[in-house]
Amino acid sequence: MSGVAAFLTAPVPAIVLVAAPTFAADPMPSATSPVAVQASVDRSQVTIGDPIRYTVEVSAAADTEVLIPVLSGSLGDFAISDFGELPSRKENGRIILARWYTLTIFATGDHLVPAPTVQYRTPGEELREAEGNEVLVGVTSLLAQETTATDIRDIKPPEEVPFDWRPYGIVAAVVAAVGLLGAGLFYLLNRPRRQRLVPAEPPHEVALAALNKLRALHLVESGQIEEYYVRLSAIVRRYLEDRFSVRAPEMTTEEFLVAVAGDGRLAPPHRRLLGDFLSQADLVKFARHLPTLQDTDNAHAAARRFVEDTRPAAPGQGAEGSRAAA
Repeated sequence: MSGVAAFLTAPVPAIVLVAAPTFAADPMPSATSPVAVQASVDRSQVTIGDPIRYTVEVSAAADTEVLIPVLSGSLGDFAISDFGELPSRKENGRIILARWYTLTIFATGDHLVPAPTVQYRTPGEELREAEGNEVLVGVTSLLAQETTATDIRDIKPPEEVPFDWRPYGIVAAVVAAVGLLGAGLFYLLNRPRRQRLVPAEPPHEVALAALNKLRALHLVESGQIEEYYVRLSAIVRRYLEDRFSVRAPEMTTEEFLVAVAGDGRLAPPHRRLLGDFLSQADLVKFARHLPTLQDTDNAHAAARRFVEDTRPAAPGQGAEGSRAAA
């Protein structure tokens, strides 16, 4: 529709809030008029700055479309600070719609609230206007009520706000905490680290583990007998070097046995067992001797028995007791 700024449709019947264009006004509504508008205030006498409750009620026939203007900003000399809608109701077969507004004014004297105007349309008719009534409000000054006042007192000067040191204290505490945290972290990251000494595995445990690993390779079953004896004799030589500190990796078997014989920690039976084992290994490695499967098992068992018999004595058992037990 031309000239309509905004609409807010009410529940029944099509009743809308609009900013209405100018139409020829109807004469004063009668009891049979399709629309009647009534404006009122909660107080007709107020002091300056007091809020006023201004209400506009519209009574319309049930088949009439009513357009109530949206008021905002100001209304005559009054400023609109708030507004709202009251629930619609039915009276004597008519629909009653109501809007309320909170008005304020800061000028003394008598002031008129302008008459509200609404638009309506009956079925099959053009849009028409219905005008309400003006409302007179008297506004008085607060000073007029103070008859004994001889002067106008100025407002008190603003009080000086005391300086608040708390934010600075909090910032200083946070800075100090961050500094301490950083220093502690720097110390932890740069302190001398203690070398964790991992105790060396005993030579006899290393040798026994190597013997088990050699057995699991199944070199004899695959025909690699010479490789088997090379590794077996190397395990025993390494054990002797680690256990008795005999450092002679390039020695022949005879030289190696002579060096071992000079160590009083090896009992004669152990020296004989070692000599027999190394001699058999040399036959296979250098003389191309082909041992039987039983010979290879015996060589492995001899190496294990030699390691187990010459390992350090258990706590509470001397070296002589260990050799005697062997």
